[in-house]
Amino acid sequence: MASMFCFVAFLSLSISICAAQAPWNASQSLTTACNQTPSPDLCVKHLLKFNESLTADIHLLTGLMVRAAAQYAKETADNVFGEQHDESSADPVYETCLHDCSESVEDAIQQLDDTTKAVDMRAFKDVEDWVAAAVADASTCNESCKGANNGETEIKQLNDMTVEFTELCKVILALSKLDAQGQH
Repeated sequence: MASMFCFVAFLSLSISICAAQAPWNASQSLTTACNQTPSPDLCVKHLLKFNESLTADIHLLTGLMVRAAAQYAKETADNVFGEQHDESSADPVYETCLHDCSESVEDAIQQLDDTTKAVDMRAFKDVEDWVAAAVADASTCNESCKGANNGETEIKQLNDMTVEFTELCKVILALSKLDAQGQH
């Protein structure tokens, strides 16, 4: 009887140890991490574009979100500015808007490249600074287009992009904060 009790106790202890060492459910962790951001649905939507997000820790999720924000800005800009080069406008304010906005978006994407380096080095204060600079650059795009009389569709796309880009940047900051705290 005592040997049976020892066997059951050993088996229970072994199961507990194995369960504690089992890999974490990364997709659940992705959801858990995203739920701690200002835009959980947006976070999940953009992170799921990367297969590695399903097995990523919080540090990798932060880096992936930076990539997602940069890709989003680039794809939107390519769409809008690609159309700009196909059409010519007589409105100099609109042309200036598109030119300045194109430069601002390029600058924002460059800031995110620097953010990636800061994330890799776990330089969390630098992450905050670079993301703030990226948001400021994206906001400059909107300011450049005030008063333009042509290109309402393109300007709306740029405004929508800026709003979503800003939200993605807030998600980057929230994930970076979790990474800094060592939470998963």
